[in-house]
Amino acid sequence: MEQPFQNQIGYARPGGGNSLSELYELMGENPEHQAPNPTHVMPLHPPTLRLFLDICARLPQEAVTRELIETFFSEANWYFAVLEKYYFEKLYASWSALSTHLMSNGQPGGLPHGGLPPDLLHFPALMFQVLAVALQFAPLDLPCLQSLGVDGFAARDRLSGEFSERGVAICRIIETGGPTLTTVQSDLMRALWLKNSSRGREAWHVLGAAIRMAQDLGIHKQAKIFQKPQSLLEDTLKSAVVRRVQTHMAFALGWPRTINSSDCTIVPPLDRDIPADPSTTVPMALFPHEPPSSFTPHLFQYTVCQQIHEAMSLGAHNQHPENYTLVETLHHRILSLLSALPPVHRPVNPDRSWDLTHVHIPKQRQQIATAAHSFLMALHRPHSKIRVASRNAAVEAALCTLDAQEILCDLMAARYYSIYALSVYTVEAAIFLSVTILEYPPSDSVLADQIQRTLEKAIRRLELAQDRVSLAKSGLHILKLCHSRMQPMPHFQQSVHRITVQQPSQILDGISSGEPQIGTVPSQYSFPESSIMPEFGSGGVDNAVMFDDITVSNFDIESWVQQMNEMNDLV
Repeated sequence: MEQPFQNQIGYARPGGGNSLSELYELMGENPEHQAPNPTHVMPLHPPTLRLFLDICARLPQEAVTRELIETFFSEANWYFAVLEKYYFEKLYASWSALSTHLMSNGQPGGLPHGGLPPDLLHFPALMFQVLAVALQFAPLDLPCLQSLGVDGFAARDRLSGEFSERGVAICRIIETGGPTLTTVQSDLMRALWLKNSSRGREAWHVLGAAIRMAQDLGIHKQAKIFQKPQSLLEDTLKSAVVRRVQTHMAFALGWPRTINSSDCTIVPPLDRDIPADPSTTVPMALFPHEPPSSFTPHLFQYTVCQQIHEAMSLGAHNQHPENYTLVETLHHRILSLLSALPPVHRPVNPDRSWDLTHVHIPKQRQQIATAAHSFLMALHRPHSKIRVASRNAAVEAALCTLDAQEILCDLMAARYYSIYALSVYTVEAAIFLSVTILEYPPSDSVLADQIQRTLEKAIRRLELAQDRVSLAKSGLHILKLCHSRMQPMPHFQQSVHRITVQQPSQILDGISSGEPQIGTVPSQYSFPESSIMPEFGSGGVDNAVMFDDITVSNFDIESWVQQMNEMNDLV
């Protein structure tokens, strides 16, 4: 197939700031102001078509598919926010109108040039990924599971994997002239499935591919989109995907950034849910009497991601920054973001008037708290060995992260344990706490007891998840090893009443003044100033905010075991 000129030479898509874009502007044909043509069709060669149809034929029957789709949007998408149901249903309706003819005739007859629009061509791949993730969170008493032959968690997870692989197979056999919004969504869903399957490294690579496709489509650029009434798929789908892709762009945790925030010119959307019919609704901010937005946590996470990019660009994640006030400034910003949240989503003293009718809001508060505290922990971690204020702030943030995770797990059913963030946040914060306390044993018994009890709760959570989540099992091994190293320490042999973990809004004074103070617990916590323990890698600020997003598990058990063994002299 002949490639377009801009593909042959390798020019960026519209708005790329290259000679071709300037030529388009000069000629009055700026492609940045042209809507993509969703009715363009892609022909399939007969062997490819047969293979494509064979895989599509393995989609479950309509009733089962619908039940799993509803399960995904009710049980999973509130947390991950990868898809908007309105736009997904439009694609689904278009696919359903074509699929009967495809399956009965074995060819896309009646379509222009004997092909399918690219978005619809890739929609079965997206459907398989949606069904795969839905199965990860489907309760075993869901009626459709019986017709699928699922009689337990093992069978459910096995079928989930088969669905996801079928989606990947469709993407492999289809060659198109370029990426589509549907392929971006399909890859995001595949990365989500991999992450929930404790395959973080693979998820990172798939996420990178999704981001590159989104960039190729120009999703990261702000532009006016002129819709055509005859479009099969409304171009407003683009703005919905932008919301999700942007959040993921900053989630290359522990890896090089896939995209720089300066490349993104898109304006974040209003903090409100997409209406039932976006084409006839004028977007406006929420009125006080309206139900709260389910998108608030995701906008908050996106804003935190922007702070990560700035921290890395300014060098605040380096162990010896030129200006430590950068750390203080970023800390201030996170606290300001928390204070500026709508009262219903505020983690501290929230408005609970909507909790009974919007059951996910209490969980979303803990999502927000986890995102904020994890960022603060990672922000101060590189400086915790040389600055007591940062050490105390990082310890407090780690405790708050684990506290939020405990509450979140209490609010969720056991089927949610496979959510990647429920394990990785716990493991990350608990390991940081363990290493810090082993290196700098606290002189205060109250703090020691608080840490011990928090770590024991983290271990219990991982024990509940270890049978189904391999990351939880690996993290549990590390934490038990850390915990055993702490037992000989004097303060960990005492039994003291638990003190409630304080919120991080009260540690800023200690950071600004340099005083070794955590929260408002009525005693000063002092740590030894140095240690002979080998220094652990800081991980950098990019290890913050492991939100739903898609990250990679970098925990090398053998490495941690070796480092734990080197601590014998300390304890």
